[in-house]
Amino acid sequence: MSTFILHALPAGEVDTDAPVTVRKTAADREPCRRCLRDAEPGERLALTAYDPFLVRSPYAGDGPVFVHADGCERFPSEPGVVSEQVSRRILSVRAYDADAMLTDATVLEGEQFRERAEALLADPGVEFLHVHFAGPGCFAFRVDRA
Repeated sequence: MSTFILHALPAGEVDTDAPVTVRKTAADREPCRRCLRDAEPGERLALTAYDPFLVRSPYAGDGPVFVHADGCERFPSEPGVVSEQVSRRILSVRAYDADAMLTDATVLEGEQFRERAEALLADPGVEFLHVHFAGPGCFAFRVDRA
């Protein structure tokens, strides 16, 4: 049994009607943060700002995220289920305490995600993890104990 569970859009749905939203057509493998799958070339996307934090802290703030502009199914948050986006990217995994203060951070290949996430969540001082795509730095998903 896995010790973690992934959550897409932990702070609620993205406002795709926000004034900063940009509509575009997927060209390669832009990652949707709602379904946690890569967009197929030609799919319509919305790029907008999103703050994934549930607790206010100096680390909170908006960052860019893609979602399918015409909607999609939310990622099925189930213990141990990992998104297709994990294995094909370099990830920045950031651990936070209950006050949303950073306690640890690491950059790793996606294949190392499961082992590192379980190790970080084994620390009783860690409340949750945020995962970002290391290159562009965009928020990907939240990780909690299962």
